Amino acid sequence: MDLFSTVPTHTATADLESALKTHFGFNAFRPNQEEIVRAILESQDVLAILPTGSGKSMCYQLPALLKSGTAIVVSPLIALMQDQVDELTRNGIAATILNSSQSYADFQHVMDNLSEFKMVYVAPERFSDPRFMEAIHHADISFFVIDEAHCISQWGHAFRPEYRQLGMLRRLFKKPVLAFTATATQDVSRDIVQQLGMPNPFIVKASFDRPNLMIRLSERDNLDTQLAEFLDRHPDDSGIIYAPTRDKVDKLYTRLLEKKFSVAKYHAGLRDSDRLKAQRSFIQDDVRIMVATLAFGMGVHKSNVRFVVHTEMPKNTEQYYQEIGRAGRDGLPSECLALYAAQDKILYKRFLQDLDDPELRRVQTQKTEAFYNFCHATECRRVGLLRYFGETYLAESCPSCDNCLDDVQEIDGTVIAQKILSCVYRLHQGFGIQYVVDVLRGSKNQNILTRGHERLSTYNLMPEFSAAELRYYIGALVHMDYLQISEGEFPMLKLTATSSAVLKNHQQVAFRKKLFKAGKAEKKKRTVAIQPESPSLFKALKALRKELAIQDRVAPFMVFSDKTLVEMATRQPKNEVEFLEINGVGPKKLHQYGNQFLNCIRENIE
Repeated sequence: MDLFSTVPTHTATADLESALKTHFGFNAFRPNQEEIVRAILESQDVLAILPTGSGKSMCYQLPALLKSGTAIVVSPLIALMQDQVDELTRNGIAATILNSSQSYADFQHVMDNLSEFKMVYVAPERFSDPRFMEAIHHADISFFVIDEAHCISQWGHAFRPEYRQLGMLRRLFKKPVLAFTATATQDVSRDIVQQLGMPNPFIVKASFDRPNLMIRLSERDNLDTQLAEFLDRHPDDSGIIYAPTRDKVDKLYTRLLEKKFSVAKYHAGLRDSDRLKAQRSFIQDDVRIMVATLAFGMGVHKSNVRFVVHTEMPKNTEQYYQEIGRAGRDGLPSECLALYAAQDKILYKRFLQDLDDPELRRVQTQKTEAFYNFCHATECRRVGLLRYFGETYLAESCPSCDNCLDDVQEIDGTVIAQKILSCVYRLHQGFGIQYVVDVLRGSKNQNILTRGHERLSTYNLMPEFSAAELRYYIGALVHMDYLQISEGEFPMLKLTATSSAVLKNHQQVAFRKKLFKAGKAEKKKRTVAIQPESPSLFKALKALRKELAIQDRVAPFMVFSDKTLVEMATRQPKNEVEFLEINGVGPKKLHQYGNQFLNCIRENIE
């Protein structure tokens, strides 16, 4: 398969851009969109691997309007489908959803009148329903869209068995199949093509780089303190904080609520009504922060998420990339922080032992190891992230990751390493990270005193280092294979075959030590924030947007995105002609909102 196939060129770009502006309000295509639209108009199968925020939905929504018939869009979450249908409907486009929550009358109306809709959104399970299959057999189907297509591959990070049956669509209906995903390695891409039976698809793989995202990874030391410092840099921003379990979500939510943060929570242990209420509150900007498990996942259709925090290490790079992709979908500056610890990796590897397929277990274990190594890497984050997805980052460094921005000093850490390795040896390799740290710092912990470990020569050997610093050095030694962490219920630090070379002074060890201490000036320098030319006008436009969203009972970003408001605040249009030139404003929204926003701009300028 060629990475880029020949694209049909008979339709003028001006005509496509005119349709884009008329139906969706956008002035021009984003990278890769036009090529994909042309391929779909030529009835080609398509595999499009595009990062979140690159406009995947537009790639099939526009051709669905331009082609005859009804497009069937397969999506994994009801909430995600409903948001897209709501946006399409507000743009005057005939779209609907088929799901189990509908009344029988509504469900049957859609089934009996498929031809009235240009797009029908369904879950993959719907294809097990004989009535639905019968209905689409007799309908004029333009094409099938498989959203979140990585779910079809067992080698992906979010395999869903019900996606496997979608391979019969092309065979039964002889209609084009379009697969879209934000995360797919080469193995996953090949599996998608094979499973969906696409003989010669048009394949587009965009760059995985998201330059508007500030990427930070840091060892977890004191979660509450680290989170408080991070949130201080985002006082008015909307964001997601991921925690791994329901219990941890509940506790973190309670702590943030006590500190007067505007926060909601979301996990599978809540009632359906409570989850829906929390999600709607977050999407409509009624609450600023969502604390959630991964159950929040792919249902986040919100363009103005300004930060994503992982309170524990993601399981693999695909999962991490998918989740940070929920920040900055509008292309504006956003920040991503992942906090990690060695025990996170150990826990994930323990869970992987439950997988029956040994090959799948091996692959997933490798992916967890790879991400743990990525956490400890000292090179530019983008270099490592893009390399994982088979892409080369051409610059030596980037302007938006911790390893490139923070002040770092390389130090000779041989003596530090020797002291740590010696302590592990004298403890007979029988204790975990925290216990070793406590011994080295001279803790009066009762467990240490009971075991008589205060009499060891390594007791209180490194009191000048903080617990966080020692954990960082131990993690780095694990990363460099001078230490390893045992499997099992109680992970213990063990020496490796290379440890003796360091202990005997035959091998030097170097550490990269971050010097960055965020004072007020430094914090300000590294704050990720939207900075329109007229902040007061931008604030007024946001207030008006919120008012209109409440009035229309929609999410604020469905009125206009932050990016569109930034352009309004910058260009300050004076009349309807200039207002229509703003990216994100089409004829329908000009009619709906033009007067209110133009008046707001005039009043603030005056």
